[in-house]
Amino acid sequence: MKGAPRRPTSVTTVIPALDEEGSIGAVLEAIPRDFFGEVIVVDGGSKDGTAAIAASLGARVIQESRRGYGRACARGSAESRGEVVVFLDADGANDPREIPALVAPIANGKADMVLGSRFKGTIAPGAMPWHQRFGNRFSAFLIRLLYGLPLSDLGPFRAVRRVLLDELSIEDLTYGWPTEMIVKAVRKGWRIVEIPVSCRVRLGGRSKISGTLRGTLLATLHIVGTILRNARGRPKRGARDVPVVVIMAKQPREGGTKTRLCPPLTPGEAADLYRALLRDTVSLVQGLPGMRLAMAVSPPGVVEELRPIAPRGTRMLPVEGGDIGECLSAATASLFSKGYTRVIALNSDGPTLPAAHITRAAALLRENEVVLGPNDDGGYYLIGLRRPRPELFRGIAWSSDRVTSQTRERAGMLGLTVALLPPWYDIDTAADLRRLGAELISLPPAALRYSRRFFARWRAPDDPDEAPRNGTADKEKSR
Repeated sequence: MKGAPRRPTSVTTVIPALDEEGSIGAVLEAIPRDFFGEVIVVDGGSKDGTAAIAASLGARVIQESRRGYGRACARGSAESRGEVVVFLDADGANDPREIPALVAPIANGKADMVLGSRFKGTIAPGAMPWHQRFGNRFSAFLIRLLYGLPLSDLGPFRAVRRVLLDELSIEDLTYGWPTEMIVKAVRKGWRIVEIPVSCRVRLGGRSKISGTLRGTLLATLHIVGTILRNARGRPKRGARDVPVVVIMAKQPREGGTKTRLCPPLTPGEAADLYRALLRDTVSLVQGLPGMRLAMAVSPPGVVEELRPIAPRGTRMLPVEGGDIGECLSAATASLFSKGYTRVIALNSDGPTLPAAHITRAAALLRENEVVLGPNDDGGYYLIGLRRPRPELFRGIAWSSDRVTSQTRERAGMLGLTVALLPPWYDIDTAADLRRLGAELISLPPAALRYSRRFFARWRAPDDPDEAPRNGTADKEKSR
């Protein structure tokens, strides 16, 4: 299913300002009226009429007593209500009439961040001194080299999907804030594009950074430090595109695991079965060439208990949440933060799944933003993502037969492309258990060895269709 392109419901323009009375009026008046839904001017303690002019022209003025360009941007973003945030300088060097073009790739579902490149556009004579050009080009070169992002400029004029911006946790509140935004977004797998924008001579005053050689040099050193600092701990070059499969595991606990299988199983047998299913699922993924393995463990305190199940080199991710959606969001976000660009989350109780379904998911993620493997019961056994999507897991009726359909609807609302795998099943009911037993007969003897051992120990009751006892409704948060 492909989500239809749509325009964002609202756009907030954030303008950091400090003593810009000579330009702020012209900047505000040039913002296209259909994008004027909300304009925030963050005033950093101006001693002139900047704040009064902005307020008279309909902007929401926020006073930020603490200095720092990044602090002003962060404050404006935190106060914004728009789905997309546009950052625009107050000096008039950017042309506000280009805001619609900047927002368009996000509105059409093709980008999460759009950067305005002055080098791809037009630069008016005298608008950009040589030392500013050098600093920008050098910093962009470092990002291309260390992060693989084909960037030409680190200009301040940009548009960002706000719900994602909230998750970057940008720490630098001075010169490095815009750069840290970019490099952290790369690490999280955002779709980042550049479009040409114009660069004009500022309308008044002198830039507090690029106005002097010393200011530009200090800012460049600070920005380079930000780029290098955030590059630490990244995967080796070429490793970022290796898909990682994270198995969503939980503690095999008597009376708390696979309770819908009681009867025909006792609570202890249900816990033993889950442990066998988990081990066979790990073996399934371990045998896939060209893929990394991770295990998300809930509750976090049982990581050491499950570590012996995981092969050497498996990333163990302690996760917790109020439902499976929060656990999925936490696990996938953690792996994207490590630099992976294709993350596949897999159920831990479907070891009969054909390996081809998982490799197919990895291939589909090259062209689609979401891949779903639907279960026969309306949930899904697999979800693949190309970047963090916490909003995709919100508003879903977990443990119901509507999980897959609601996830597809949610993806459509977010403008995401979705590919579907063939349906499969996991082991939740007595009927699933009988199906697993039948499959074991037809599979090679070496397949699913842990599940085979369980069936060898367990003898099914005479009535396999016996209904679950009262009070044993499944307490698990299944997909």
